[in-house]
Amino acid sequence: MNTESPSQSPLKKYTGVFVALISIAAATAVTLYVASRDDNYPTSDSAAIAAEVVHVAAVVGGRMTELHVVINQHVNKGDLLYVIDPEPYQLAVRQAEASVALSKASLADQQRMLAVRQAQAAIAHDQLNRAEKNNALADRTTARLEPLAKRAFIPWQQYDQARVTQNDTNISVIQARKQSEASDVAIGNLDTPTAAVAVNEAALAQARYQLRQTRIYAPESGYITSLTVKAGEVLAPSQVLFTLIVDDQWYAIANIRELYLRAIKPGDCATVYSMIDRSVPLEGRVASIGWGVMSGDGIDLSRSLPYIPRQMDWVHVAQRFPVRIKLVNPPSLLIRMGATASVEIRHGSSCH
Repeated sequence: MNTESPSQSPLKKYTGVFVALISIAAATAVTLYVASRDDNYPTSDSAAIAAEVVHVAAVVGGRMTELHVVINQHVNKGDLLYVIDPEPYQLAVRQAEASVALSKASLADQQRMLAVRQAQAAIAHDQLNRAEKNNALADRTTARLEPLAKRAFIPWQQYDQARVTQNDTNISVIQARKQSEASDVAIGNLDTPTAAVAVNEAALAQARYQLRQTRIYAPESGYITSLTVKAGEVLAPSQVLFTLIVDDQWYAIANIRELYLRAIKPGDCATVYSMIDRSVPLEGRVASIGWGVMSGDGIDLSRSLPYIPRQMDWVHVAQRFPVRIKLVNPPSLLIRMGATASVEIRHGSSCH
């Protein structure tokens, strides 16, 4: 038997509606609050600890005779890492030094020969000058004797001798002029031996450079990784032997959805938690925001038309862009390259 009064039934009905409205309003408020927090305080649970790396390689090839590091070892900038057999490069230096000495000796010989040719050219010029003066004197003598011979004041034989002398001096001038011109041409210059010295000196500098490259030093301080060989390995030029993780600066790379990038600016504070120990917050600052990522919606082929898939997705998935966060004095035990981390931008204990 129903004992509920008619006045109680509408009250219960209205109470249920009110509770439902309150629940909907509370859920809406929570949703808006969460959305507002995501917009203003972007977060990422899929960040990674990162650092700069150097792929260590020698620019010269050869057999590795010494290896001074082991995997996971910490090295300081300037430490000797490994040595490539220097003997072939030492021989190349000696050969280049001999080539330089030979070219310099040849240059000295050419300088002496040039001095001789210049002296010979000067003598030829003097001989030409003397021949021209003798020819001019013979011309004047012949001109003076001709009227005297016609009037019988002198024997014709004397006049004929003057004509012979004049002809001889003309021939001497022609010969002296040709010899002077030939001497000028024969002088030459020192361009070729000088260039040979420069070429051999450059080859010597290259040989010495290659010899120095047989000893490989640490370009930065950091940790040795990916080392799998020992001394005795034959290396090709520029072959990467191992990777050096530079430890002077560490970063967290957080992939943030494009919807929330507008709230992030370089210099914003960030709180980073390494999965190695999530109880210790790491202080960070936004260093930069990635300007581009690869898109799977289309492919631009070189010298061809873009490739666009025929299918179309009705659900649009927001793209994520890498945000680079510079860590401030992080504890060494909590940072390893590739370690998973979570990031809170403009929020967390480091931003208070």
